Amino acid sequence: MRYLLLHGFTGGPESLTVISPPDGSVAPPLAGHLGQPVVGGFWDEVERLAALGSDCQGLLGYSLGGRFALGMLARYPERFVHSVIMSAHPGLPTVAERDARRAGDARLVELLRGRGLSAFVEHWQALPLWASQGALPEAVKLAQRKLRLSHTAEGLAQSLIHHGLGEMPDLRPRLPAVRGEVDVVVGERDLKFVPLGQELSHLIPGAKLTIVAGAGHNLLLERPALGAELLRHGANP
Repeated sequence: MRYLLLHGFTGGPESLTVISPPDGSVAPPLAGHLGQPVVGGFWDEVERLAALGSDCQGLLGYSLGGRFALGMLARYPERFVHSVIMSAHPGLPTVAERDARRAGDARLVELLRGRGLSAFVEHWQALPLWASQGALPEAVKLAQRKLRLSHTAEGLAQSLIHHGLGEMPDLRPRLPAVRGEVDVVVGERDLKFVPLGQELSHLIPGAKLTIVAGAGHNLLLERPALGAELLRHGANP
């Protein structure tokens, strides 16, 4: 079974090679990444990505890619045989929360446009969200930094402006209609996303929740073997 694989913010298709996806899987760059233009809002990107993976029966999304993957499940609840949702948010439920997130993302856009990509990457990598990556080999961390620096400041700014969490609809009302096997995966040390993962596993009928011991937000980087195992299971149930 082929998978549509969606990376996270500041990542790229190469972020997904570590999980050894099945032959024929599709891993496109998200809008705003690696020269891919941003055209439209959240649902426009969901539709673009869904069309690129039109022959895929499996779906995996991590973080920003996980939000788009949830959007696909919400819009096409019976399309995918197996889905893996890693460290993903179903959307903010109130206007006040969305406005606060937009304000935070606007500050990141100002940093990108005012000080450039390198300064942004330094700021981004210092966030507490990534603290669990401290013990990773230096070569892995350097490769991650190199990938982040392969984007453009304006591309990432456009991603935040048009596809930031504040621009995403709350998908909770749609998710109970999802059919197919769904694995929801979060890191034990990712304290914000553990309750979100628990919520998703209750919203999506039959979803299986895995809380990964000792891991943080970026499970592709911290636990690639788990991602590979989930894809193997989905492709060969």
